[in-house]
Amino acid sequence: MCNSIAHNHSHPTTVCRTPAPKSPKKAPEEAFRVESIRNADGQETVLSVKPTGQKIDQDEVVLQSTPFAMGCDDEPSKETFVERYVSASSLSKEEQAVFTEKLLMAKPEWEGAEVRTLIAQGPTENRIDLTIVGDGYTEEEKARFFSDARRLTDDMFVGQTFASYLPLFNVHAVFVPSNESGLTDTERKDTALGLYRSPQGSKRGVMPGNRWQIEKALDLAPDTDYPILVANDDFYGGLGGRYAITTRSHNSGTMVLRHELGHNFGNVGEEYDGGQVYRGANHSGSKNLPWQHWIDGEGKVHEAQSLATGYPWKNLKDGPISLNFNVPEGDEKGPMQIGIDVSSVGWEGEGEVEILIDGKPQKYEGVYTEDRSFFRLKDAQSLPAGAHRLTIQEKNADGDNVLAAVRINAYPADYDFSPDKVGGFPTFNHRGQHVGYRPTHQSCLMRDMRSTKFCEVDQENMWHQFLNRVDLIDSVDQTPIEDKDGNQSNIVSVKTPALEGLDIRWFTDVTSETGEVKEVELEHLRGDKMWLAEAGEDAGNYRVEVRFATDEVRKYSEKFRTSEEFTLS
Repeated sequence: MCNSIAHNHSHPTTVCRTPAPKSPKKAPEEAFRVESIRNADGQETVLSVKPTGQKIDQDEVVLQSTPFAMGCDDEPSKETFVERYVSASSLSKEEQAVFTEKLLMAKPEWEGAEVRTLIAQGPTENRIDLTIVGDGYTEEEKARFFSDARRLTDDMFVGQTFASYLPLFNVHAVFVPSNESGLTDTERKDTALGLYRSPQGSKRGVMPGNRWQIEKALDLAPDTDYPILVANDDFYGGLGGRYAITTRSHNSGTMVLRHELGHNFGNVGEEYDGGQVYRGANHSGSKNLPWQHWIDGEGKVHEAQSLATGYPWKNLKDGPISLNFNVPEGDEKGPMQIGIDVSSVGWEGEGEVEILIDGKPQKYEGVYTEDRSFFRLKDAQSLPAGAHRLTIQEKNADGDNVLAAVRINAYPADYDFSPDKVGGFPTFNHRGQHVGYRPTHQSCLMRDMRSTKFCEVDQENMWHQFLNRVDLIDSVDQTPIEDKDGNQSNIVSVKTPALEGLDIRWFTDVTSETGEVKEVELEHLRGDKMWLAEAGEDAGNYRVEVRFATDEVRKYSEKFRTSEEFTLS
């Protein structure tokens, strides 16, 4: 494979590197995190090489490989963002050069920039560092940016969504001043990072503009594992991929950010119908569901049909929009049940837009706002078999009622709509084609963007992803102390993330009369994070082991148990 190694944001140098074949486990080595962008031809531009403070017993561990840009309604980019751990001995010369260059470089200078740490849970080398960078905030709007960053952080970690993962995170906010306030849309704005709406005039994707300026702003933070870009705009918009992009919108900013971070944290695709990317732990391409351990009772795999899918993204002032669809016959268990979901922009109140089926007005429920909204028809579930016509038209001609998307599905009579029940539930892509199954019908925010929680499968998957990055032991310390009589001893302590559900155990080597060395647990220390070791008397080899268990995980890996050896003299 030919790689392009970028040095200090200059022109990349192309080198050829043959991917290392899979090899048996070797002695653990220091791991470096390599971030890169790979184009469709396999050429790779390395963004950064950083030490992790962890060790791996493989040449390479891929943490994520995701489209560089992944929007909700548009095709993902051909470029791929790749993040991996590479052992010290497996770094190429070019990657070593990038690391050395970064190491020698001072923090980039950016006049007027300011960095604040909003949440500090531990050392950056053993925490997940989330960095929020604002775009389109002028010098006079600095206070607004930090207020927005704090609000978004609290919405995510104080609320339900990511609260249990908080001890694993540090959160930093980076202000870089823009010459103009706002976000480039139909009008060009002179902003620090060059974020812009795509397509123009829509409330859809917000695209990364100046990639190198974005990376430079991220370099101002103490460290960054997951970057967040926040546009100074009051309406819906965002993107997943390398960057989780959202706006400051009080209505939709957090909603978008939760969803996009769900992609990035879990390295997964969509769960809603009509998307482009379906993959990862929350997707099964067959009825052989990989999340069987989360299914209690009957693990039923449900089926459904996509009857119509539309993405008009049109203003209803230009006229009504209609979709024709056919409801299929039911079976001996009963008629098919119909689900109709509508996405909109600018529907600010009840009565602004009328939805009709076969000319009859329908009730629909959702949150009315001038921003992006999602509605579901309440009384259309029992439509008879045969041809029907859905019409959506403006009732209050205020000129800003946009129809974004419509999705119509048919479900068998015995379909289980229980929101939190885990099973197999069908998913359809933007062409209405069946692409596989998701874990729950509706409760997960990866499907319903207004939800504030993940399903059990997504929750568990994120624990696995996070513990690939964070070790359960920060350090084992020995602090010498001396009593009033001059006797020496040590306080032995283990530092860990402040997770609930940690099990701490201490072990020592004991030599029998026959000379056999055997490890035994010091059971009286179980659960203790520190203890007093008498000098000389307690000399020997020791090991501390930390295990983590939570109700949010049913299938564990070796990352949920870690240990460290040390010697007392």
